[in-house]
Amino acid sequence: MNFSHYISNFDTNEIVLILINIFLLVISKPLLNWIYPGQSQEKKDERYFVRLGVFRGVSLLILIFVLIDGWFISLAGDPWIFRILSLSVITYVAIIVYWLIRKRIQIRFGKESTSNGAVVYRSTYASRILSLSAGMVITLLALISLVQVFGFNSWLEAGGVLGIIGVMLAITQAAWVPDLISGLIIMNSRLVDEGDVVQIDTGEKEMLGVVFRTKIFYTEILHLVNNHRIMLQNSKLRSYTVHNLSRFASAKGLREAVSINISYEISEDQVQKLFNQVFEQAIQDASIDLESQHEPEIRATRGGDFSVEWTCYYYTKEARKVLRTRQLIRSLVLRVAREQGIDLATPDLFANTASNSAFPGP
Repeated sequence: MNFSHYISNFDTNEIVLILINIFLLVISKPLLNWIYPGQSQEKKDERYFVRLGVFRGVSLLILIFVLIDGWFISLAGDPWIFRILSLSVITYVAIIVYWLIRKRIQIRFGKESTSNGAVVYRSTYASRILSLSAGMVITLLALISLVQVFGFNSWLEAGGVLGIIGVMLAITQAAWVPDLISGLIIMNSRLVDEGDVVQIDTGEKEMLGVVFRTKIFYTEILHLVNNHRIMLQNSKLRSYTVHNLSRFASAKGLREAVSINISYEISEDQVQKLFNQVFEQAIQDASIDLESQHEPEIRATRGGDFSVEWTCYYYTKEARKVLRTRQLIRSLVLRVAREQGIDLATPDLFANTASNSAFPGP
């Protein structure tokens, strides 16, 4: 079997196209790792494999059509095969160009950080705006190229096709424009950044999580309580009250509090002794992250008919471990109170009412 016989079926442009696509298939994974660094093989998310599949799939599609052209048919005699091949090539080139431009924008305008031992560049307001603009320009150029390839040669026909696309975007703008604008506002205001621990008050309940990624239309949050991911629309996120626990108001760190209800029979000295012992044991426990150089602040924060609410304020700088710290501190309060004979049970209104009714007034 003469290999040169098959090679003679291809012209120079087709041979170059075949070699380029084979080369891109071979380096597809290293190239994608370079464009999107910071992920180990075990922790690559689904989007990475989708990108890799698209990258390789379009390349294989181009190779298949070029080989079909060289071995079986002539593209000149079948314009639809040529158009499908052109669609694949234009899409492939647009994807590669966008990825490379976005990579350069991230390096130049992104925020440098370290993830899994690798240097990564996280999105900022400037990098997101520039990436969005670059994506729009590349998409527009690709659409114009496809319009020409599919035979819409006159400006009237080309304008009609692009006009239909514009009308579709205008009709659906209510579904994506608010999230797009809100995403840019969130990134520009820097209220929350990737890696920040946030407490979100939705009006019905509070949610504690870590901002994983802020995208154009939504924000991904890792729920610290239930250990799963949550996707919030950017417009919804802006409507909620967001507490950024990673942005301290002072160098002391995050000011946390633990509150308990204690009967009026317990003196202030007993309460002080309770919380001081809790603080001393918490400092000695390596699993509890406290700022030991700052003394606890013990205050009576609310008074009622049958009990007083006492609150102990302490400081921590480990925002990611704040949930565990809260739980361990509460456990210590319960244990120390039991050791000191302090009853933390809230007096029952019914019991007090029954007791008073046993001794009716005059």
